[in-house]
Amino acid sequence: MGRSAPVGKPVEPLADGVVAVRPRTASDVDAIAAASHDPQTRRWLDDPPMDEDARRTSLAQTEQAWQSGTSAPLVIADVATDEPIGLVNLQFRDDNITTIAYSVFPARRGQGIAPRAVRPVTEWAFRDLGVGQLVLAADSANTASLRVAEKCQFQRTGSRTETNDDHHERTVVVFTRWRQ
Repeated sequence: MGRSAPVGKPVEPLADGVVAVRPRTASDVDAIAAASHDPQTRRWLDDPPMDEDARRTSLAQTEQAWQSGTSAPLVIADVATDEPIGLVNLQFRDDNITTIAYSVFPARRGQGIAPRAVRPVTEWAFRDLGVGQLVLAADSANTASLRVAEKCQFQRTGSRTETNDDHHERTVVVFTRWRQ
């Protein structure tokens, strides 16, 4: 699955005065790798922690995602320092339907970073990429992520039960936002 063409990167960072969302760079890899080992991050995301091989191939895989049209991996950076403080990723089901996922690094949680990043990425996806529908899925126990969906005007459209690798079930709440 993916888009029928490569995804065009934002020309300028998607900024709101506090955060800037931009493509990933080599200087982001250490912070991304460190956050991938955080227990809270591990609790909510399905991605494995980055090992040395993943660190080494990270930027090449990121570029492949943009070029293949499968996803748009972005970094949330502090607008003043350009320090990476989280991630946002769009995953394209097709040219019209895209999922959005996000994570804020441990030191910056609880500061309203995720909605500040999700809002401009949502606008960019609708305006510049022509996406018609954004889907956001969050574990029902992840109250912070559920609040982000609501703050960013996503509408709850359903839920599903998933079983993880350890055979534990979880309920995932699905939110959707449509281009207006």
